[in-house]
Amino acid sequence: MTPLFDLIKTYTELPGPGGDEWIVQDFVQERWRPHVQEMTLTPVGNVIARVGGQGPRLMLAAHADEICFVVKYIDDNGFVWIASGQRDPEQRPTLRSSVFLPWGHPALILTETGPVACLFATLTGHVLTPAQRAMTQPTWNDIFLDVGASSRAEVEDQGIQIGDRVIWNPPTRRMGDFVYGKAMDDRVCLAVMERLLAEVDRERLAYELVFVSTVQEEIGLVGAESAAEAAGCELAIALDVGLVGDAPGVDARDASPRLGGGPTIVHKDLSNYSRPLTRALMKTAKEANIPVQPAVFAFYGSDASAFTRHGLQAALVVVPTRYTHSPFEMVHLTDVELTVQLLKRFLETRS
Repeated sequence: MTPLFDLIKTYTELPGPGGDEWIVQDFVQERWRPHVQEMTLTPVGNVIARVGGQGPRLMLAAHADEICFVVKYIDDNGFVWIASGQRDPEQRPTLRSSVFLPWGHPALILTETGPVACLFATLTGHVLTPAQRAMTQPTWNDIFLDVGASSRAEVEDQGIQIGDRVIWNPPTRRMGDFVYGKAMDDRVCLAVMERLLAEVDRERLAYELVFVSTVQEEIGLVGAESAAEAAGCELAIALDVGLVGDAPGVDARDASPRLGGGPTIVHKDLSNYSRPLTRALMKTAKEANIPVQPAVFAFYGSDASAFTRHGLQAALVVVPTRYTHSPFEMVHLTDVELTVQLLKRFLETRS
């Protein structure tokens, strides 16, 4: 069995921006296929896999996409200009928005001919005018990609076009049991699902289990909207990363979970979730002596919201994560392993 860190590293380092998740979805299909009865790729790009088991039909879902940006303009000097790849109500990047400001980080442009490594850049230091130094509210026209080109033609020769997706491009690293990098949101949960496929006992399943890898969660739960109907399930558990209060400056009253304290079961965020299903997960954790961290989040949402709107009993289980929507999202290996064990026990327990 692949060591847990190596599995997480493999998933998180895959490129999978919203609207262009095919590399991740191809990988998911390759890894899941030996362990499932049937697999479908839907028109919007969701992967739906029927695992087996008997009982109420339950969907376990995580999303394949990651935070991204989009090429919007290529200038005559060879610089590439970007826009947000998510919903962008503020119409500008900010250091304190829900997506971390990308200045100075390595980037990757996904073109039709292959990926192009580059850099998120902005003017710095001595060339800044006094007015530029005084500016505290940058716009998207203050951030560009330096792709090592001197003209528009050189950029286009690399295959870069308007509409290409752009992602952060750091390696996934480890500090003891702490793991950090891009796309923990939500690839760490796809890693959890792969580990479950290897560990769950099909003969003991208390549900007819369906695995789903959704697309375009970060732009408005797009894949989950159709997956709710396509999977044909009565119940759904969405898996995602969740908020923590163990970093400086966070009020524990707003986000009480911490890294290393076990998976978080979310009772409410921007949506309400099924009380019976949520309580069943809590009961399973208690009976199995698995530590969990119940939470209520204010500014948060996930695929579970779409499942609820489409009439499913839905619950939300998250892996506690620091620094969400950044290229240094951090999780703890203990929490990831306990998430696997909680879900395994729940799926194999008849109520």
